[in-house]
Amino acid sequence: MDNQNIENNLPWKHESKTNGANNNQNNSSTNGNSYSDDKNSKTIFNINGNEEKATSDFYKSDEKKLIPDLKGSDIKPDIDKEWEEQNLRYGWFNYKPRWAQVFNSIRWFVFWTCVFSLVQGFIVNGVINAVISTLEKRYELPSSKSGLIASSNDFFAFFLVLAISYYGGKRNKPKLIGIGILTLGIGSVVFSLPQFLAGEYNFGSTDLNQFENVCRNTTESCEGSQEKKSHLQRYLYVFMLGNALHGAGSTPMFTLGTAFIDENTKAEMTSLYLGLIYAAASIGVAAGYMGGGQTLWLFTDFYRTDPSDISITPADPRWVGAWWISFLASGAIMFIVAIPMIAYPKQLPGSAAIQAKRKSEAYQGKQAKKVKDDDFGKSWKDFPIAMWNLVLNPTFLFMSLGACTEGAIISGVATFGPKFFAEKFNLPPAFAGLIMGCVTVPGAGGGMFVGGYVVKKKKLKCRSIIRFNLALSCIALLFGCLFLIECPTQRISGVTIEYKTHINRDTDHNLAATCNVDCGCSAMVYEPVCGLDGSQYFSPCHAGCSSKHSFIKSPMGPIKMYLDCECVDESITYKMNNSMNKQLEQTDAMRTTTLPSIGLLKTTTSLLSNSSNITGPMGPPMGAYQGICMSDCILMYVVAPLLFIGMFLTFSTVSPCQTATMRCVPQSERALAIGFQWLLLRLLGTTPGPVMLGAIIDSACKVWQNICGETGNCWIYQKTDMGIKIFIWWCLMKGLAVLFYFLAQYFYKAPPEDNDTEGAEKLMHPVEKLETRESVL
Repeated sequence: MDNQNIENNLPWKHESKTNGANNNQNNSSTNGNSYSDDKNSKTIFNINGNEEKATSDFYKSDEKKLIPDLKGSDIKPDIDKEWEEQNLRYGWFNYKPRWAQVFNSIRWFVFWTCVFSLVQGFIVNGVINAVISTLEKRYELPSSKSGLIASSNDFFAFFLVLAISYYGGKRNKPKLIGIGILTLGIGSVVFSLPQFLAGEYNFGSTDLNQFENVCRNTTESCEGSQEKKSHLQRYLYVFMLGNALHGAGSTPMFTLGTAFIDENTKAEMTSLYLGLIYAAASIGVAAGYMGGGQTLWLFTDFYRTDPSDISITPADPRWVGAWWISFLASGAIMFIVAIPMIAYPKQLPGSAAIQAKRKSEAYQGKQAKKVKDDDFGKSWKDFPIAMWNLVLNPTFLFMSLGACTEGAIISGVATFGPKFFAEKFNLPPAFAGLIMGCVTVPGAGGGMFVGGYVVKKKKLKCRSIIRFNLALSCIALLFGCLFLIECPTQRISGVTIEYKTHINRDTDHNLAATCNVDCGCSAMVYEPVCGLDGSQYFSPCHAGCSSKHSFIKSPMGPIKMYLDCECVDESITYKMNNSMNKQLEQTDAMRTTTLPSIGLLKTTTSLLSNSSNITGPMGPPMGAYQGICMSDCILMYVVAPLLFIGMFLTFSTVSPCQTATMRCVPQSERALAIGFQWLLLRLLGTTPGPVMLGAIIDSACKVWQNICGETGNCWIYQKTDMGIKIFIWWCLMKGLAVLFYFLAQYFYKAPPEDNDTEGAEKLMHPVEKLETRESVL
């Protein structure tokens, strides 16, 4: 390539010559392609090395690409639109059609990012959390182990986030994001594999319709069950691998994607765009709760087993829904979304001019000069310096730690929120997931959008953003009291009350009693029945029921009515019709209603006193019916709004936290700073969050699944104990968030603005110069 051709391909040519002391006007060369500043000199952008010194502070060039570097300059050259159209085009490899250039804008990039965030939130933080209790049941996992499934989302991210953030900071970010999207799609497919590898679901015997857990003077063999247990629990590692791929695929989007948006838009728009993206993610979470919950009404093996042949309904605790459908659908969508994402260029047209007008609010530590170097970050040898510069930034560190505590709350509540509602208020998992989804839609989505909007509308500076988060966390701490609200304790014979006498039981549970001691009952399978005495029993066997039974018609299918139950106290007069009608009405409403409301429990079936409802040969039903005992408690409708407010306040800190993080670090370190923060967030927040809350819930367990002396998942919880422990955990996490945000704004001190120089930088004082600080008030 000769020098003349290179020169003709330059986007700008700068010429300047001495015209006298009063000549401050811009001049153009004969080809109309030159630029002159308002100074008394003229500079030529020299290719041959024979002319005046080139303006190297304004340009970085090579023979392949010439991209203007205007950051920090007081000279604002006109951008060559023709050059941008030729070198910053939208397309795939060499195919970059004109019709596709309409997508080559920040708004379309944000749109595709929102689509990704919606689907990612749907599958990772929505569906997985909605079906976690179903996975526990299907694969015999305790909550402490199922919490590992949620935490594994961060496993690969630990090793990838810093490398991706640092390496991708100087490279084509959208293409790396597209690769991540494909990885996430593969993870969804892997997550669904246990459904097809584990065989058909058996909920108590190899013959679903012949086995009856009734009093029969026999015991179940351990050999087959032990083999089944160990086989099923091994699929835990498949779930962890699938969710780890989810985390690896999400990492480029939420690190490089955030930096790419900030680099290609005005500073005041960044927080709004991030708010939209996180709002889309939270809408996806809500859709995941509701969509994933709805698939649970469908039997897991519907494609290979006729559900009409199964003698259980969704109201039965042993029911396992089709949890895997959402994962296959989401994987297919992700493969499609990756196509438009990989078509974006390294930077969008007009980004150089946007960056030229930016003012910095970054922390100015000892390494600041090295960070400002144009070549800084291109080599891996700069990585330790960049990391050390972040470590010396106290505002960045405390903001990141505050985000970690908020992340622990969000991930923990998102994972076990449906289980909390199900256990506290005796709800089927599908309906509990629906309620959590309804809380998440306005809470998380609205919170993220409002947080970003407030920052944009009020044009908050870095210190004000941190104080905004501090105030939100202080208020949210008060809403931990919602976990102390509970319905009356369930009357479960042998667990909370004594057999026959129904006196409250304060000691450890004992499912054996004189009325069932010879029945050979096992705690291997939880098959609750509600006796006509108003007491719930662990199984028909523990209620002392014989194999004699009838069926009662209901909208959910036939419900089995066990007869001749020795442990049911007939001397206690309870109206069977009232209790049974509550179950039928509630389960029908749960299946057909899209939003929970006070009017949910409406009559949908005729009274059981109508003899036409009884299909067996007996008269009015006696004994115990299949399923748990329903109650009149409606405190669920008090807890749900309180949780909505608490989550709204918590999610409102997410977008401002990201904005403050990017403002308190230099431009060249933003991608790395976001990546480092995400590493801390996953290591100290979203990974231990579900594990901690899962262990807390497990610690409140009263009756464990017992498979030949080994523990499976928990069958029955002590609800009061669970609520108190979750309350303490919430207050501890929120208290730490308040402390970290306080320290972040305490150590942040911006110097006065230089009003004499347009575009002067706002810099934070070095940590070693923080002898004086402004009042936090």
